[in-house]
Amino acid sequence: TLIPVMGGVALASLTELSFNWLSFAGAMISNVASASRGIVGKMTMGKPQGKNMNAANLYAVMTILASIMTLPVALALEGGNIVPTVKSLISAGQGKTLAVQTVLSALFYYLYNEVAFLALDNVAPVTHALGNTIKRVVIILTSVLVFGTKMTSQGILGSSIAIFGVLLYSLAKNYFK
Repeated sequence: TLIPVMGGVALASLTELSFNWLSFAGAMISNVASASRGIVGKMTMGKPQGKNMNAANLYAVMTILASIMTLPVALALEGGNIVPTVKSLISAGQGKTLAVQTVLSALFYYLYNEVAFLALDNVAPVTHALGNTIKRVVIILTSVLVFGTKMTSQGILGSSIAIFGVLLYSLAKNYFK
């Protein structure tokens, strides 16, 4: 069961000063969407879908479809802010910087996710999702060490429970193969 993982994460973030339910809901939706993409992708990888539909091409098609589906929502929510923001950046002499950083960010994010999708082609979807969970824990610990972020004892306990839960899940999954 993944209850220790979810419980540990909930305990670790329960008393954060910057905790916000809207942000929490957004993060949970993002986690569900990411896991769902992995599961759907893994299910699709096992079936012939056409010529040249390997893991990399499947990820590209899923990315294009996801972009088409989310673009109207993004424009509806943020469309009125895009033009004034870009105009103010250009007038401040930051237009080229915005363009370069946007393109680089998109490229690196795409490549990062394509590599993750290629990894998914070689492991089970749940293993991949747990790997992403561990990656996030490593990012949290790195930020604590590098930026000197303070962690409460409750945060440390929650993070430890989540990591231990991932370990138990992986061991149980391996044992019952």
